[in-house]
Amino acid sequence: MQAAEAILQAYLDKVADAVMHDDWPRYLAAMTLPFHLVTHNGNIALTTEADLRATYDGFRQTLQVQRVTDYIRLVQTAKQIDDDLITGSYITHLLSGGQRLLDPFTSQITLRRSESVWCAVSITNALVSSRWPLLLHPSPSQIKGPDQ
Repeated sequence: MQAAEAILQAYLDKVADAVMHDDWPRYLAAMTLPFHLVTHNGNIALTTEADLRATYDGFRQTLQVQRVTDYIRLVQTAKQIDDDLITGSYITHLLSGGQRLLDPFTSQITLRRSESVWCAVSITNALVSSRWPLLLHPSPSQIKGPDQ
């Protein structure tokens, strides 16, 4: 694995772990404001910590309602643009008790290093129906998770 790929994978793993363990301070430390999210439906600029917290809480709630047990993001490509900038792509897998909740999807991410810490500046994802922060919208009764 190239250095940029290793850096990006470590970043993705750290953030996924922070989300799954509801570690807001660790998540916040891994993000840069303003943060930009580009989806099929629009561009979202999160400019304040309160904006970021609201999207984080919404995404966490979605994962809980959907009974997500595994939030896995795997690097496809990564390139170090300069000493403090990396861009890359990754595939996201959301599982509940070993069952896929939706097909894996690709995202692009840009990381910027500040004071030796890599932080996300922007993410573009390939979900056609994504509405941030809620990626999945079936009712809880339609989801078969590990508790059922």
